[in-house]
Amino acid sequence: MTQHTEDFLRECITVTDDGSLATVDEVEGLYLYWCSLRTGAGTDTGSLLETLVAHGVEPVQQDGVDYLEGVILAGPVVADFISSCDFAGAWGHPDPRISELLRDVATAS
Repeated sequence: MTQHTEDFLRECITVTDDGSLATVDEVEGLYLYWCSLRTGAGTDTGSLLETLVAHGVEPVQQDGVDYLEGVILAGPVVADFISSCDFAGAWGHPDPRISELLRDVATAS
């Protein structure tokens, strides 16, 4: 495990045992976005997934989609990530007018 993956987990991920699911694509996308904001942070998503598994996160597949069970995306970087990316998936297309609300919700997590 590398220090930057541990930093990413501390800043952007809550590991839980309540069955929460996040897609692998969402977690990897958030990680790459987070890395892009930091000089010297690596972008090895394989290392990230190993770190998550070491923290008790379980990879699962449902309806052909790869998920990570036990993951909640949290923190202020998540709001920026959602606001700055063009999502066509579960989150839809975020309205730029709600970015402040997203930041408030993410920091309350």
